[in-house]
Amino acid sequence: MSRSALAWTAAVAIVLACVSVFAIDRGIALAVHDSAIESASIIVGTRELLDTFTGYGIRDIGDLLLGGSLAACGLLWAVARRSDAAARALIFTGLVQLATIAATSHLKGLFGRLRPYQLIERGDWSQIWFAGGTSFPSGHVAFFWGLFLPLAYLYPRYRVPLLVIPVFIAFARIVENVHFLSDVLGSIALAALITLLAAVLLSRWIRPAAARER
Repeated sequence: MSRSALAWTAAVAIVLACVSVFAIDRGIALAVHDSAIESASIIVGTRELLDTFTGYGIRDIGDLLLGGSLAACGLLWAVARRSDAAARALIFTGLVQLATIAATSHLKGLFGRLRPYQLIERGDWSQIWFAGGTSFPSGHVAFFWGLFLPLAYLYPRYRVPLLVIPVFIAFARIVENVHFLSDVLGSIALAALITLLAAVLLSRWIRPAAARER
């Protein structure tokens, strides 16, 4: 996945998120709530399995455990073998994911958006933002897109299979009615922007696999 692709991903996600906020978020949430697919067991079960496998489901530290471990392992590997590209890839991926999670956490507190199911349960849509909520942007999506986008950048040949899991997570969070479409798109945009920024700043230190093979 090239830098231009990352830039386009961020730009398109931002535009669609803005459209979604003003035009379709509420409609999608209500449609999901009224459908048979809401919180479907196969979707929830698969998402929970991915949470467990990645450590995300661990209370308090789960969102930081994987990224921190990747960065730490990469650092130790780099100390032992300074020229190893795999070590730099681990550090790059871990730091991008941690930065995406940190930015998402800050924005959650800033916007205070209520979740779809909360608004549906109370039947009052008069105040959605700055209401002490934690819906925007999605932490789950930030975790998985913050992990797989840097990998897709580093290994562009495998970008399609690498994006299967994060796309599923984005879909699952909407189907579970814990996030609006714009929450998901906001996190995707954030992950793409942070990956792009890291790729530019660290361009002399780390390059995609295709570039290294030339």
